[in-house]
This record gives sequence, C-alpha cells and structure tokens, in this order.
Amino acid sequence: MLTQYKIGDLVLAKLGTTPLVGVVVYKDIKRSRYLIRFSGVQQDYYAEDELMPYTPYENAWKKP
Repeated sequence: MLTQYKIGDLVLAKLGTTPLVGVVVYKDIKRSRYLIRFSGVQQDYYAEDELMPYTPYENAWKKP
C-alpha cells in the first residue's frame, strides 16, 4: 500500500507508449495512487505497479 516510493523519488512511468521520467509529488492513500509530475504542466496519477524506479546513471553506460 504505497510503500515502494516516497515523495521526491524519481520514477519511470509509461505515458502512452513512451516511458517518461517523473518525480513523486503526492501519495493518494484512499485511491492507492501516486501523483507523478513530469514537467511544470504535465502530471498524472499512477498505481504502484505501473511505475519503475529510475536511476539516472543506470542506462548511461549501456551500449545501444
């Protein structure tokens, strides 16, 4: 029940077919959803199983 992420964590969220990096800004306990903000004007609610932790340097060293 909303224990995997805390406010301020970076996450990967799928928006359409493209995964986007966002930040957790709110936990809606009643709806079991996180509010993820992608930019100053773009945000949406996601269930915990729709998110993945994001590490900025994880993909930096992988070859294409």
